Amino acid sequence: MRERNKGLRKKKTELVLKRGGTLACEACGFDFAKVSGTRGEGYIECHHVVPLHVAGEGTTRLADLALICSNCHRMIHRSAPWPTPAELRLLVLERVNGGQPGLPRRRPSTESVDA
Repeated sequence: MRERNKGLRKKKTELVLKRGGTLACEACGFDFAKVSGTRGEGYIECHHVVPLHVAGEGTTRLADLALICSNCHRMIHRSAPWPTPAELRLLVLERVNGGQPGLPRRRPSTESVDA
């Protein structure tokens, strides 16, 4: 049976940063560093895309892991069947877009045109 390996999270985050990415949630895009500054730098949770009990024996590859925020991690594990981070992303985008898939719609500006 596979076991959780804390070293894999470190390797996954290092790989993402080495490739020029950010430690933003793969499901909703939340970036702890952008919101919390230095307190949030380097923080992100790591999720097995295929649950360990389903994956069976073998070695976990970095491609088997997704970087997600704590809120999305909770939503994924809330109840079975568990969505993948990509499936949760589609749910989030559809909700933000009023049922239409795709990029979030731009919110109307709250600033006055005269300002």
